[in-house]
Amino acid sequence: MSRSKHAVELCSLLVDDIYGELSSRIFTILLRRGRLSMIALKRHTQLTTRQLKLGLTVLVRQNLVYHNSDEGADTNYEANIDAAYALVRSGKILEIAEERFGSVAAEIMGQLVLLGHAKVSDIIAELNKSHDTRANGNGINGATNGNGVHSYHSGQLNYILIQLLEQGFIQPVGRNMFRSPTDSYNAVEKALLHEDYGGATRGTKQKEELRSRIRQRLQDLRAEVPNWKPVGYNRPSANGHLNGTASKRRRLSHNGTASNGYDFGDDETNRLDGNLVLRINHEKCTVFLRNRRLVELANNRIGVTTSYIYAELLRLMAEQIPRCRRDPKIDDAVDDPDGPSIIITTQELTDALSKTINVSTGIGKATSENTDTSKLDKLQNGRKRKAREVEDDASSDEESEDDHKSFVNGNGHAMDIDDDPFADQPRVNTNKRAVTFQDQERAPPPTESRQARMMHVMSHLQLLAADDCHLLRKCGSRQMGEWTVDFERVVERLRELEIDSIIYENFGQIGHRLIRVMRKMGKLEEKHIAKVALVKQQDSRTKLVEMQMHGMVDVQEVPRDAGRMIAFFRIINHDSGFGLVLERS
Repeated sequence: MSRSKHAVELCSLLVDDIYGELSSRIFTILLRRGRLSMIALKRHTQLTTRQLKLGLTVLVRQNLVYHNSDEGADTNYEANIDAAYALVRSGKILEIAEERFGSVAAEIMGQLVLLGHAKVSDIIAELNKSHDTRANGNGINGATNGNGVHSYHSGQLNYILIQLLEQGFIQPVGRNMFRSPTDSYNAVEKALLHEDYGGATRGTKQKEELRSRIRQRLQDLRAEVPNWKPVGYNRPSANGHLNGTASKRRRLSHNGTASNGYDFGDDETNRLDGNLVLRINHEKCTVFLRNRRLVELANNRIGVTTSYIYAELLRLMAEQIPRCRRDPKIDDAVDDPDGPSIIITTQELTDALSKTINVSTGIGKATSENTDTSKLDKLQNGRKRKAREVEDDASSDEESEDDHKSFVNGNGHAMDIDDDPFADQPRVNTNKRAVTFQDQERAPPPTESRQARMMHVMSHLQLLAADDCHLLRKCGSRQMGEWTVDFERVVERLRELEIDSIIYENFGQIGHRLIRVMRKMGKLEEKHIAKVALVKQQDSRTKLVEMQMHGMVDVQEVPRDAGRMIAFFRIINHDSGFGLVLERS
């Protein structure tokens, strides 16, 4: 992120709002002055040594400030502007954690936002302390509305922490995380030069070899984090079972310490070390936020069921994506930017989808004779998409089959027939859950239904690939199709949509139409823009001049002929437009 005036002001306000004026004052000086020692900080901030130590302790704990101590030299401090900007996303990160893991996970993430990094034992103690405070303030003798309020079970918190670690929401803290990337690079370069090159490189070949070895060493340093998995660790699956299999444990139907069939008190093998230090993994959380935004885009442009399938595909890809942006000093350069880095097949996606999602909804009903999949391949080569007629009339032969299927709500989820959404009283389940130790394994679906489900999923994926926003790209035909997402291309399209919405709000429908014409056709003369956009030339010129004054459009004067007649060409200034949006937002 560039350290512009508005960026420094925004980050300073975020630090001041969450961590106080003292920390914000030190952080602002480091942003404006750059790398400083303790003596220089004391001179610029006019604070005492004790105040500086208190403020720096908070900033270092939050990873808002890097620090590095060379041998025989003072400790230098440097602001981490990326960590400060990540505070903007804290609310959305907590919201995603609550949606996926529940309110307790959101409280854990909230504690880490306030504490920065903390031990597992401290996190559990803080949560129980805050929980007891609310209970004593809202209830009488520990009771609220007739229900006793108890502190969190340590096994429950331990289980949720393991889930957050598995998904990448939080991560163990390593020693190298407190050092700036520049210091890490310089230290590795200095060590390699001293050990293998005699202090200096000779020739282009040695320089390239040194860069490659530095990149490899930095990748190893980034991967050096404490191992949080205890001895004999078994990975819990999403449904609470271990390693995806059903376990023989006591299943309780009412009061107990079980959640989703998982008994927190029985499992002693999956216990985190109380001295393990954890923090929020903002890089991975940014991946989840990007996926959420792409799912919203798919929902708005195509439909709900297609967005569910797209969300599952992005979730499978997110397991292999540690961060959104590559570090040019650490990560290897991609030779083919359009090449698929992560591939998900239709079969893998179908197997991972929840059975409650009715994939047959949200797509048009067309016969096999009217379905031409070759047009999708033409779209991948850049050809224009042709309109295709879709039959919307419902077949009467399918009504008899629908009588035997479960009802489907608007979100594509299956609903039991016995459930009455308009009933005054909830339906009473006469069959009480019995205590059992038997394994309950789900029977595999029949081959015909699985094949039909895969065909429906492939239809949804084709809709995503055919969209103008390039939400998906087909890159193979193995297992009924291989798919990948060109994130840079999709994010660029998202930026354009955001700019279009801002232009529509500020310059009206005419300005929005002119921008879309120029983006599609490139550099155009003024009268040609008005002609293509079906706008009067005078109105077009007035609106173009107005957008030029705001930095959205540039003008270029080109001599037309020897008679010195000038033609004015209009060009969209993407960089200036994006910069103005960031500065004014």
